[in-house]
Amino acid sequence: MHEFPRLHATALLVFTLIVGIAAPAFAQDTEVKPPPSDPVTPVPRDRDFAWMPLAEWNRQHAAFCAAAAKGEAELVFHGDSIIASAQWSENWKKAFAQYRWVDFGLGGDRTQNLLWRIENGEIGALKPKVVVVLIGTNNLFTTKRDVEDTVRGIAAVAQKLHAAYPSAKILVLGVFPRGEAPNAPERIPIVKINKALAKLDDGQSIFVRDVGNVFLEPNGTLPRAISPDQLHLSEEGLRRWAEAIAPMVQKLMQ
Repeated sequence: MHEFPRLHATALLVFTLIVGIAAPAFAQDTEVKPPPSDPVTPVPRDRDFAWMPLAEWNRQHAAFCAAAAKGEAELVFHGDSIIASAQWSENWKKAFAQYRWVDFGLGGDRTQNLLWRIENGEIGALKPKVVVVLIGTNNLFTTKRDVEDTVRGIAAVAQKLHAAYPSAKILVLGVFPRGEAPNAPERIPIVKINKALAKLDDGQSIFVRDVGNVFLEPNGTLPRAISPDQLHLSEEGLRRWAEAIAPMVQKLMQ
């Protein structure tokens, strides 16, 4: 089986490369002036970014809604730019070739944006067996209680997806490591977030897995060869990610 939809792949690849390679780790947040909304309150993207105009965000969301309306996917990926970049990875395509899958990743999204997308068309007629979620890194450092707020937001996403797909298995991935050094400031809240997320795992419908260690060296560093901007993944990083979760997806599919 092949992935779908092909959302003007050339144009989208340009956007993904800009976000995934050229942007610094905090690029998503540097242009945001107004205070962010609560991470559990669904809101759409409401402003342009240098690397993605609002019109492009709306166009991609509309394309996702059209794909959801077809109801063909048995495996759905929801998330931000890290999820979005995976759809062009040859290693990713190989790892999930046996499934009918769709990628609903949008660069720069926070939990509140993903919640809005889920509520506004990205469920459609879909009845997937497995849903994989990676969201939350863009919520970091946006509120005074960013750890608690990010956990609340991710939990809200998981619960929303479970309500939408009561018979599906929801695989929630821990926030991936950021920053090159083990003591990088980004690492501290991420460790706390992922520890708290483990409590969401009920062993029946919602499953939480932290696979971040597959990107790290034995000394805990995040090499540039795996994450060029210390946020997004290279093709090697995407390979490691796909190989880490493919057995989980296969088991949940059964």
